[in-house]
Amino acid sequence: MQFPDLSPLPIWAQVLVYSIFAVSLAVIIGMARLGLIQGKKAGASEPGKAEVAAMVVDSSAIRAATAAVEGLTVSITSLGVATKALAEQQKATADELDSVREEMRIHREISRRS
Repeated sequence: MQFPDLSPLPIWAQVLVYSIFAVSLAVIIGMARLGLIQGKKAGASEPGKAEVAAMVVDSSAIRAATAAVEGLTVSITSLGVATKALAEQQKATADELDSVREEMRIHREISRRS
């Protein structure tokens, strides 16, 4: 990836671009460090206890979600097919319009010469 050339910009714009980049980078690094610090604080409070995560899974909910995803997949697939058909129809209409426009131009040219 090539970075854009900032040399044609005025000096104040270059300083602004570099400042925004520096501030963005500082925010990202600061948030990462803050997250690491918070993680260390949370883990250091009670080293003897391990956190346990439990999830209750309802099989009927999973089946319903799977059916919903399958329905969405079918809908999106049919939408793609319909979009392709519409694009083909619009292309055919545009071709017909071009031919009508050409016929009108020829007719206008013939009318001028007669």
